[in-house]
Amino acid sequence: MKNEKSAIVINSIKKSYKSGGNITHAVNNISLEIPFGEFLMITGRNGSGKSTLMHLMALLDNPNSGEIFINGEKVSDLHESQKMKLRLESLGYIFQEYALIQELTALENVMLPALMINKFSVAKKQAVSLLKKVDLKDKMKRLPSQLSGGEQQRVAIARSLVNNPKIIFADEPTANLDSVASKHILDIFKKLNNQDNITIAMVTHEPEEYIYASRIINLRDGKLNEK
Repeated sequence: MKNEKSAIVINSIKKSYKSGGNITHAVNNISLEIPFGEFLMITGRNGSGKSTLMHLMALLDNPNSGEIFINGEKVSDLHESQKMKLRLESLGYIFQEYALIQELTALENVMLPALMINKFSVAKKQAVSLLKKVDLKDKMKRLPSQLSGGEQQRVAIARSLVNNPKIIFADEPTANLDSVASKHILDIFKKLNNQDNITIAMVTHEPEEYIYASRIINLRDGKLNEK
């Protein structure tokens, strides 16, 4: 399965872990196509393989076998340095724990991915614009410890967008937030998806969040079940 009109295509992906004499099939022969502009939610119980699947699609982990295509290009066989370049230039990431650098201000955290690919001339302007977009224009100079959990996650969203990716991966981005902050985050995602046509693949275990998705898939024991 390869479709140049799809943001992501995975063919027969497998990922297993060996512990002692036991083998756990975290992702077991999954094939999936994600069209451009889709808001996909990946669901399942703890241990179902949903985060592992997303990490494989996002090039944060390597499959034991299978193929991964991003924007029509086969990426599963790239060297690690090539994958790192692709991640920085074309993909955005948002994690449950925010993953902000505590010694940097909100503005500096957002600028960082742009600086890593030598976008020195536009990094600050782009970061300022994005922090305004996520309603943090008055908190750009604050450290993460001076921000609430919801505000830190909004900084992480702005950081994920600084290099203008067309695909964003979000691994349980609302898990540590209250219901008000969670809704704010999901409303931002929906706006990015609807207005900016950004493809979003998001892992969640919260059924009330399903209304934001254009498609939901469910994993059980490393295997795929469409909802």
